[in-house]
Amino acid sequence: MIITNFAKFSVFIFLLIFSLTGISYGSSALEIMTKVDARYTGDSAISDWRMILIDKKDRKRVREIEIFSKEYKDVDKSISFFKSPGDVKGTSYMSYNWESTSKEDDSWLYLPALQKVNRIASTDRSGSFMGSDFTYSDIDGFELEDFNYKLVKENDVVDGKDCWVIESTPKNKKVISKTGYLKSVQWVRKDIYFVVKNRILVKKGKKVKLFAAKDIQKINGVWTAKTLQMITTKNKKLVHKSIFQLKNVKYNTNVEDSIFETEVMQRGL
Repeated sequence: MIITNFAKFSVFIFLLIFSLTGISYGSSALEIMTKVDARYTGDSAISDWRMILIDKKDRKRVREIEIFSKEYKDVDKSISFFKSPGDVKGTSYMSYNWESTSKEDDSWLYLPALQKVNRIASTDRSGSFMGSDFTYSDIDGFELEDFNYKLVKENDVVDGKDCWVIESTPKNKKVISKTGYLKSVQWVRKDIYFVVKNRILVKKGKKVKLFAAKDIQKINGVWTAKTLQMITTKNKKLVHKSIFQLKNVKYNTNVEDSIFETEVMQRGL
C-alpha cells in the first residue's frame, strides 16, 4: 500500500474503540493506517511533476506532467497531462476514485497515436503507469479495507524520524490481481502519519519494489513529498527505477469541474 500526494486517495474515516486492557497489535495497526488514509491532502490541487525513468544501465528518460485533482463529496477526481517529450506529448490519464467501496473506481488513458480514449479495466491496474515502476493502482491509491494490517515494529528511524513499521497483506485474490502485490511492509512517520518507505513483494517475476518518499515539506498546510521514488529489484539487483520530482504545486486553488471529462483528455490543455 502506497500513499502519496501524487493523486487523491479514498478517505475512510471511522473511529476504533479499544478496551481498557490495552490495544492489540492488529487493531493498533489498523488505527494507524486509518489515520494515514484520512490525512489531509487538500480539497483541490494543480501540480507540475518531472518523471525520470532509469534503466539498469543508468540510461534516463524524462517526462513532464501537469496534474489537476479535486475532492468531491462522493468521489476524488484527477487528470494528468503529459507535456513532453514529443513521444508522449498529448497523452492524458484520468481517474475517478469513488468513496463508496461498493463502486468500482474508473480510469481512462488517452494515447494521441490511437486518437482514442480507452477505459482501464480493474484487472489491468497492476500494469505499469506510462513505463514507470509505479502501477495504475499505485497512482490511484488503494482501498483501506482491502488489506489486513499488522504492527511488526513499534519504533524504527527513517531519515531521522521515528516510524511505525506495518505489514499489509491483501484480503483476497481479487485484491492481489488488482494491485499485483502479495505483501508490503511500510514505514509510517509517527508525527504526521505519512508513509515514507515501503518494501513490496510483487506477485509476478519474484521481484521486490522499494518505495521512498523524500523531501517532505508542509505546503499550504498540506504535508507533501517533493520526491517519490520506486525501485524494482530482482535477486537484490536493480531492474528499473522511477523518480517523480515535484516542481510546483498549488493546493485549494480553483479547478474547474469541466476539466474532468474524456473530451478534455483528447483536446488537451
